[in-house]
Amino acid sequence: MNKTPSKKEAILATALTLFAEHGFAHVSIAMIADQSKVTKSLIFHHFGNKEQLWDEVKQYYFEQYAKTQEVLFEQEKNPLVLIEKSVRNYFNFIKQNPLVARFFSYAHLDNDASCGDLDRPLIDQADYLIKKAQQQGLIRSSINPTVLIMTFITGINQYFVARCRFEQWDAHLYQDDDSFINYFIELLMAGIKP
Repeated sequence: MNKTPSKKEAILATALTLFAEHGFAHVSIAMIADQSKVTKSLIFHHFGNKEQLWDEVKQYYFEQYAKTQEVLFEQEKNPLVLIEKSVRNYFNFIKQNPLVARFFSYAHLDNDASCGDLDRPLIDQADYLIKKAQQQGLIRSSINPTVLIMTFITGINQYFVARCRFEQWDAHLYQDDDSFINYFIELLMAGIKP
């Protein structure tokens, strides 16, 4: 059964949409209130100001993804399977929430360094597990764990954010998302194995 989102969740969803479409600087609290069908005072009550709302949008949507990744860290003990599942997990999250990739693109363009604070626990865990897999001889020792993580996050984000560009190169890529992610994972895994 689908529950009706609270007014706060509705404000977060509207803010995500507007920030992802226009960036932080070009969105006003009045725009968010109008689109959310709430008063500006209610937004200020929940979030204080536009900066805090921006931060809450980041936190809220990052936590949605992080919860699923933390479960994978706990459950999957095979490092190579964990990488494949992690890539697929991130892909599915962005597929279901494509505005999140656009939102974080704006955050990066605005040099919002707090994104790194959100990522840090997941990155540290992934770094540790990748290095452990390298010690076991499962992943090439020359692979920088951070670059591996950056590669799959960036590739997946660009698949969704730059669709208008890449679709011109190969329209078939966008006819079947499963084929794309399967090719992507195959290429990534072939590149990291010894």
